[in-house]
Amino acid sequence: MLQFPPMPRFATWSLCLLSPVWLSAYDPPVTVRPLRNVADIRRLTYEESRLAPPVTLRVTVISHLPDGFDGQDNSGGIFFEYPFDKLPRIGDEIEITGNITGGFHGPYVIVDELKKSGWRQPPKPLNFRPDFVQTGLGDNRWVEIEGLLVDVAFGESKREGTGLLVTGQSELVIRFRNAHEDFDVAGLERNVGSWVRLQGSGDPLFNDQRQRIGSDFVCAKHHYVSVIERTTESEPVRLDEIGRWDSRRTRQGLVETSGTVTLVEGPSSLIVQSGEHGARITTLNPVAVAVGEPVTLTGLPETQGYFVGLRYATVLPSETGEPPSEPVEDATPLSRDHAFQLVSFSGKLIEKGRGLINLQVNEALVPASIPPGLGEVLPPEGAELRVRGVKRVDADERGEVRSVTIALRGIDDVEVLAVPSWWTPGRLWTAILVLATGALLFLAWLLALNRRVKQQTSLITEQIESNATLEERNRIARELHDTLSQGFSGVGYQLASVANHLTSDPEKARSKLAAAREMVEHSLAEARDSLIGLRIPTGAEALDFPDATLAAAKARCEEADVAFETERIGWNGSPRLEPEAAFACHRILLEAVANALRHSGARHLKVTLAAEPGLARMIVADDGSGFAVSAKPPEGHYGIQGMRERAERLGADLAIHSAPTRGTSVELSLKLK
Repeated sequence: MLQFPPMPRFATWSLCLLSPVWLSAYDPPVTVRPLRNVADIRRLTYEESRLAPPVTLRVTVISHLPDGFDGQDNSGGIFFEYPFDKLPRIGDEIEITGNITGGFHGPYVIVDELKKSGWRQPPKPLNFRPDFVQTGLGDNRWVEIEGLLVDVAFGESKREGTGLLVTGQSELVIRFRNAHEDFDVAGLERNVGSWVRLQGSGDPLFNDQRQRIGSDFVCAKHHYVSVIERTTESEPVRLDEIGRWDSRRTRQGLVETSGTVTLVEGPSSLIVQSGEHGARITTLNPVAVAVGEPVTLTGLPETQGYFVGLRYATVLPSETGEPPSEPVEDATPLSRDHAFQLVSFSGKLIEKGRGLINLQVNEALVPASIPPGLGEVLPPEGAELRVRGVKRVDADERGEVRSVTIALRGIDDVEVLAVPSWWTPGRLWTAILVLATGALLFLAWLLALNRRVKQQTSLITEQIESNATLEERNRIARELHDTLSQGFSGVGYQLASVANHLTSDPEKARSKLAAAREMVEHSLAEARDSLIGLRIPTGAEALDFPDATLAAAKARCEEADVAFETERIGWNGSPRLEPEAAFACHRILLEAVANALRHSGARHLKVTLAAEPGLARMIVADDGSGFAVSAKPPEGHYGIQGMRERAERLGADLAIHSAPTRGTSVELSLKLK
C-alpha cells in the first residue's frame, strides 16, 4: 500500500477552496502566481518577499554591480543577483526566471535562468538631483544627474574606477563599472572640473547593522557622461579672491590660486597664506607638504562660516611662490582679525597641558595648541613668552567669533622673555616647613634606630651564646656517641665472644676479656679528651687513614661474624687528607659500619674507596634489612645526625640510600683542594 507524506497546511486550505461551493470564487495566492513586472515586485511586503514568489520578467540591463546587475522594465528597476563573470552586457534585453527574496532595503531577484532576447537603448531617464539619489529614490533605476566632476580615479583595470560629483554642498561618489568594456579613462579625466551630465543607477549603501546610510551612483559606460559646460582656462586668482562672485561663471567651478603652507593640520588639511590673507584647504587625497613650502592649489571654493577656503583641492609645488610670510603683530589675539594668518604676540604662561597651553594677554586668556612633546620643554608656568603661530578662527556667517586657537608648529615658535623666580613666598614657607618636618622626622628616626640597634645587639649576643652552647653540646654528643657508643659496641661483641668460649676455650675467652678491657680504657681516654674540649682527639694527627679505618671496620665485622670486603678505585696512597678531615671521615665510616652491624642484621658488608680528580668518595654498603630514610632520625638515635653534622662541617655531601629489605648504602663525597 502506497504511503503519502502529510499534506502541508496551505495545501489543505487549497483543497477546501476547491470544493464545489468555493470553486468559482478561487483565485491563486500571490506566492504561486509568477510576477511579470518590477512594479508588482516592489509592492511586496518584506514578509511576502521572504516567501520567495516566482518571477518571469523581461528587462534591460542598465548597470553592473559586484554581485549582480540592475535591470529595468517599463514599470521600474530592481537588482538581480547573478555571478559577476557571467553578467550580460549593458543594454541587453533579457528574459529572466527566478525567485524574489527580501533584502536590507527591499526585495530583489535571485536569477535561476537568463536568456538574451535582443538589445535596446536604456529607457528614458528620470532627472534627479544628486542629493535625491542619496535618499534612495534612484536605487536600481535609470536616472540622470548633473554636477561638477571634481575627480576621476582608475587603477590598473580600465573597467572599474571611481569619481566624485559635487553640486552645492552635496557630493556623490560615482562608481564606473563595466564587466565587458573598457572606459575612456583619458577622456573622463579631461572632464574633471567640468559641469557634466551622467546617466546610470543608484547603488544603496548599508552599515553593519543593516541600516541604509546612503547611495553611490553607478555609471556603466563613458559615453553616459556628457559635458554641459567645459572648464575654460582661467587666470589664477589671489587667495583672497577665491570666493568672489564671477559673472562669467553660470555654475560653480574649480579655481586656481597659490600661497605658502603655514600649518599642516592633517594628511588632508592645511592652512596656506599669501600676503596678508590665509585660508584653510582640504584636499581630495592625502598630501605630503612641509611648512614654508610654496604651492599651487586647484579646488572648489567652500564657505567655512564667515570665511572661505578650498575643498577637493589638488596641491602642486610652486617654483614661483612667495617666500614664507613674516608673522604680523596681533594686539587682539581673540578677535577675527588676521584669521588664518601667521601672527605673533607676547603673553604670560598660565597653564600647561598635554596638547594645549593658555597665555594671558592683557586681561584675556588665549589658548594655543602645541605639537606632542613641546609642553615638556616649555619653561614653568609664570614665564613671559613671545609666541608665533597660525591663528585659527571659528566664526558664524555674521562674523560672531565662536573660538580662536593659536597653532604653534614647534619649539622655534616660542621665545622665552623672562623666567619667574623659583623662590616665591609660598615656596619659601613650604621649604621651611618641609625642612623642619624633615629634621623632626630624622631625629625621631635616629632615636628609633638607636633603640632598634640595642635590641638587635642584645638578640644577636643571646643567639651567639645560645648557638655556641648548642654547638658545644652537639660536639660533645657526637664525640661521646662516636667514642663510647662505638667502643661499647665493640666491648659488647667481645663479651659475647667470651660467653661463647668461656667453657669450650677458656684461654681464648681470657684474651677476649683482655681485649674488651683495653677497648674500654681506649674509649674512656677518647671520651676524656673530648670532654676536655680538644678539637681532635689524641692520636688524630698520627691516624693512618684509611688503612686504620679499614682495619677497625674489619675487626668489628669479624667480632660480629659478618663478612667484610674492601675495594679501592684509584685510591693508592692518595689522596692525603688533612688530619681533621681524615679523622672526621674515620668517624663517619666507623659509625656507618657500627649502624650496619647493630641494626641491619647484615651478613655481608663492603667498604669502597674511590678517588677521582678533585673528589674522594667513600661508600659503606650492607645487605641487611634496610629502613625508610627520613630527614629526621628516630627518637633516641643520633648516629645519622652525627654523621650529617660531621659531613656538613667538612663541606662534604652525605647520601643515605636504603629501603626495607633492600639493604643500606652510605656514601660520603668530599671535594679535594
